[in-house]
Amino acid sequence: MQKHLRTFVLSGAALLAVNASAQALTPIEIVPHKAAYVFETVSVEPGGGVADVTGGMTFEWTDACEGWALNQHYLLRISGSDGSETDISTSNVTWEAKNGLRYRFNIKRGRNGTLVEDLRGDAKLDAEGAAGSVKFEKPDSQTIKLPAGTKFPTDFMISQMRAAVKGERMGRELVFEGSAVEGPQSVATTFLPSRAADKSDLLKPPLGPSKIWPMYIAYFPADNVDGRAETELSIDVQANGVVTGFVVDYGIFKLKAKLAKIETLPETGC
Repeated sequence: MQKHLRTFVLSGAALLAVNASAQALTPIEIVPHKAAYVFETVSVEPGGGVADVTGGMTFEWTDACEGWALNQHYLLRISGSDGSETDISTSNVTWEAKNGLRYRFNIKRGRNGTLVEDLRGDAKLDAEGAAGSVKFEKPDSQTIKLPAGTKFPTDFMISQMRAAVKGERMGRELVFEGSAVEGPQSVATTFLPSRAADKSDLLKPPLGPSKIWPMYIAYFPADNVDGRAETELSIDVQANGVVTGFVVDYGIFKLKAKLAKIETLPETGC
């Protein structure tokens, strides 16, 4: 079964952090950057047919003036318990308006070098918190409705960071990513207490190191929020938007992503 990593997008101007001594809100600038992560297997489900999973991901976040641009690619090599090997690739190229009301996406998935899925479309919300629609160009031309309260990925992560720094412990949102020809998913977040910065030779100012805000994020079908999550993601994110590591659980296997390389991106001159 092909699984895909959920897109996690962190963007800048609206994020807030708490000054612990004064309990005041202080604006924080998110640093546009390009990062590479290496995957290692944490566990596999007994009898699930998977022996090991390796691979990596690149993540590029850019301030595109009126919006946020994301370019994310990953490759998994799944070694089966029968000795087989399967390469699964995904490419996410997206743009989201800074007001959170428009989202363009192109998501491609491949298996062993062959393109098996291509999703492309343009999503709009009528206003903040209002309903909207998605016009798919691929795989077929069609329009679906988005219910009121739907968020796009960047706006979702902004709301989660705001909740974390305010000291909230749980939250739930409807999130549309464009990863399937269907409506949004129900996404539940558990916010863990912040902790001191991780030591890392890779993180130099302005990339870090700085305080970590851990989050546990679970993705459910919108019409089934009481069953088992389709995907579970635990991420460690700094207040400057840099994800220092994450663990993703697909049920049949669980992966840990370790930051391997990171660099700042130049100013766009907006």
